[in-house]
Amino acid sequence: MSTEVNAKGYGGTDSSPALEPLLKSDAKEGVEPVGAGSDGSGPPKDDPGDVIFGLKLGFDGVFAVLALLTVVLISASCYFEEWMYKRLPNFNYFWTVACAELAVFTVASVAGAVATGTIAQPRRAPFLKYLLQATVMAVYAAIAKIAYKYLNYATGTVLRSTKLVFVMAISVAWLGRRYSAWDYAAAIGMIVSVACFGLGEAHADKGQDHTWGYVLSVLGLGLAALQTNMADNAMRDHGATSLENMLYVNGLGFWIVLVFAAVVDGEAAIDYMLHTENALTLLIARSLTFYLGAFAFTELTRHSGATPATSVATARKALTVMLSFVAFPDDKPFSGWFLAGILTFIAAIGLELKSRIEKKRR
Repeated sequence: MSTEVNAKGYGGTDSSPALEPLLKSDAKEGVEPVGAGSDGSGPPKDDPGDVIFGLKLGFDGVFAVLALLTVVLISASCYFEEWMYKRLPNFNYFWTVACAELAVFTVASVAGAVATGTIAQPRRAPFLKYLLQATVMAVYAAIAKIAYKYLNYATGTVLRSTKLVFVMAISVAWLGRRYSAWDYAAAIGMIVSVACFGLGEAHADKGQDHTWGYVLSVLGLGLAALQTNMADNAMRDHGATSLENMLYVNGLGFWIVLVFAAVVDGEAAIDYMLHTENALTLLIARSLTFYLGAFAFTELTRHSGATPATSVATARKALTVMLSFVAFPDDKPFSGWFLAGILTFIAAIGLELKSRIEKKRR
């Protein structure tokens, strides 16, 4: 696959807003991922899909390698990010982090468009819509990170996973989408999990005010859900390709974030990254592993279908939360509320996976 990745991640993988359009296009009705059978999983009809890195490993072997790469790379990117936010002294350069990440995704999007010869093709969706979508993504990408100033990483990760709730609400109100009982059950489970983590934060409170963390997280989730639906609108209603959407949104989003980074963080960010031990190394490691993990996840979706890939993503989210408690316990002493939140969180993403499986059967 070409490097037509963009969810800046910013979100399926916690999902990079940048990769979101590509992941949605792979899973939408009528599009069968490369290497998938008629049910969206299993061996392909024509292409054996059993070769990776020049090695013939069989279909299941390729799935295992891609799944392992997805989990390891994205978990590593989350580890590097939490290290930056929680262990570096007086870290306050979140726009700079967002800018570095978007730079990687923008380069990848341009490279993918050049490699496939689509960079000169006429644009299908209106430029203004891409500009609006890029602005929404840019703001979301930064404020979702700023929220970590006020929340521990595990709580923030669970909060970001409730994006499902906001996507459902906007999709129903704006696009007229319908959802199953499994979807609504998953949404309720996410809300309960967030409540448990909030109570856990209060139980472990060291005199900190977490209000802004929740406000920024909720605002960021609303913007992320809006951006997801804007990408959906561009591809479904205007016939834009996922690569076109990512090329314009990532490219425009990068320049928007760059301006904010220059104004808000300024030269102090450059000085901090160059002279603070491990700062620049962590920034580069986070940006690269984030992109590579998102790329691996997209390849996994193309190879095996949306449902198996979602199963891997589900396990990865739970692993990220638990890894955060193990690697960075200082700001979140474990309690019964956190345990209840983790269990409810796992149940909720299990319900979301069940919903996807049921949709595949229809």
